[in-house]
Amino acid sequence: MKPLVGRIPSSSFAFVNILLLLSLVIAVPSCSVTQPVRVIDEGTTMVAISLGGPFVPKFGIAVPTPYLNLGLMHGTTKDVTLTANLHATMALLKNAAVDAGASMRLLRQDGSIPEITAKGQLYIFSDLERIANARIFPLVSLNGSYLLGKSTLLYAGADQILQFDKPNYFIAPFAGTQFALSERWSMDVELKWMAANINSAHGILRGTGAIGGHGDVALFFGFTCGL
Repeated sequence: MKPLVGRIPSSSFAFVNILLLLSLVIAVPSCSVTQPVRVIDEGTTMVAISLGGPFVPKFGIAVPTPYLNLGLMHGTTKDVTLTANLHATMALLKNAAVDAGASMRLLRQDGSIPEITAKGQLYIFSDLERIANARIFPLVSLNGSYLLGKSTLLYAGADQILQFDKPNYFIAPFAGTQFALSERWSMDVELKWMAANINSAHGILRGTGAIGGHGDVALFFGFTCGL
C-alpha cells in the first residue's frame, strides 16, 4: 500500500510525525474501533469517537498510534444504522480522510447464539494539495457479539479491505468488549490484527506488532454518546 501523505511537516515533532506516517501505511483504511458493534435503536443519533492504532516504537517501548476519528451514527430502521467519520489525525497532517457506510443486523442474539452484524464502508483519502490523488477503499466487516448481563458486549469479527490502484486484499481480525460508562456513554476496547495476510517481516516497522511476520497488532479505544 502506498503512503497516503504527501509530505512530512517540519517541526520539533518531526519524529512523532514520521512514526505516524509510517504506521498509517499499514493501518489505513481499517484504522478505527468497530462502531457500531450492534445497530443502534431506530431514530437514535450518537456521537462516535475512536482513538488508537498499530504499535510503533517510542522511548524504547511500543505504544499505540494516536489515530483519531470523530463521527456520527444514526439508526434509520430497527435493523440498519448509518455511519460517517472524519479522520482527524489525517486532517492535522494536511490530508483529507472520510468514510461513510451502513451496518445491518443479520441475526439477533438468541440464547447461546450471538448476534451477527455486517457493515459496508467506503473510505476516501486525499492529499489536500493534490485532490486529484484521491483514493477510495471499500471495506466489508462482519462480527458476532454476545451480551453479558445488561450492558456488556463481547465481540469478534474481521474487516476485509480492497485496494484498487495496486490491486490487493487485506484482512483484519479483531476482538473486543463494549461496556456502559453511564446512561448515555459507552466505551470499547479492541485489539485488531491489521493486514494479517500481508508479510511485514521486512521494513522499518518489522517486529513492532507483527504476528508470525504478518500484519501489525493495533489497540483501539472507542466512545459513543447518545444525543
